[in-house]
Amino acid sequence: MFRLPGEGVPYRAFFLAVAITAVVFIMVAVITPLGVFGGLLVPLPILYYYSRLGRIFGVLVFSLSLGITLIALGALSIETGFVYFFLLGFLGVVLSEVLRRNFSIEKTVFYSGIFLLAMAFAVLIWLSLTTGNMPWSIVGSHISAVVQKNIDLYSRTGIPAEHIEFIRSKADQITRALIGIFPSVALVGTFFLVWVNILEGKWLFRIRGMWYPSFGDLSRWKILDKTVWLVVIAGVCVLIPLETVRIVGLNMLIILVFIYMLQGLAIMSFFFQRKNVPAFLRAFGYFLVFAQQFLLLIVAVVGLIDTWVDFRKLNKNAA
Repeated sequence: MFRLPGEGVPYRAFFLAVAITAVVFIMVAVITPLGVFGGLLVPLPILYYYSRLGRIFGVLVFSLSLGITLIALGALSIETGFVYFFLLGFLGVVLSEVLRRNFSIEKTVFYSGIFLLAMAFAVLIWLSLTTGNMPWSIVGSHISAVVQKNIDLYSRTGIPAEHIEFIRSKADQITRALIGIFPSVALVGTFFLVWVNILEGKWLFRIRGMWYPSFGDLSRWKILDKTVWLVVIAGVCVLIPLETVRIVGLNMLIILVFIYMLQGLAIMSFFFQRKNVPAFLRAFGYFLVFAQQFLLLIVAVVGLIDTWVDFRKLNKNAA
């Protein structure tokens, strides 16, 4: 199991942990391509060192690394992004605490995601109190800024000017639409981040010879067949010509697509194992799925169809 903090942690191991974690943080902030994968890189060293060195030293590693990062980025005149690194690093702490309870994969993802969302909400309230703006106004302003930033980015990619002007004229509508689906997008993004970091942690801890929950054979993971009725309800809500009902239905659909995507990925993993596909080909297959959104949608559809087809014959084996 995970070691509790004690006096046996060598200074060298502690300062090495701080140095490695700070370097990861700074690289994510400075190197643009790495910044895209910040959510996959920042929590991992915190999860590892918090679990290996214990609670007290783990918190110290997180705190010192965050402080060093902010000082370094300030010296480089780079926007600090304190909230960004704090929340992602906090995920590493939360995951370590939840993982040591040895819950099922569903409870581990759910509890970790809820804790992270609660902390994000607390930060939002803090920003609201310090700026005098309502929390939802802060979210709306951020989404609007992101939309404008992306339009400016598109304008520099060679897209015809008339297309850019058309998109710019629809900026307010796009912003309102994104605000409407923000709850489900935030929920899905958080739980996806937790899920990926759990898989990353399993790989890292196995390499380092440390204990980690087994979670059983995740390639056989399956949600309840009755969940399909929620898809039907969400679809009906989207068709109802009332904006509030349609927004609720759309948010439900986004969450359900994510759940069935996970089931579709489990089906992929099942057949990769069954066919003994080499690890590098599996990695390439997953990369293609996440690089191409239409493939990701196909995987979600496969997960939904599995409700009736039972690709892995799980119901037959259970009988």
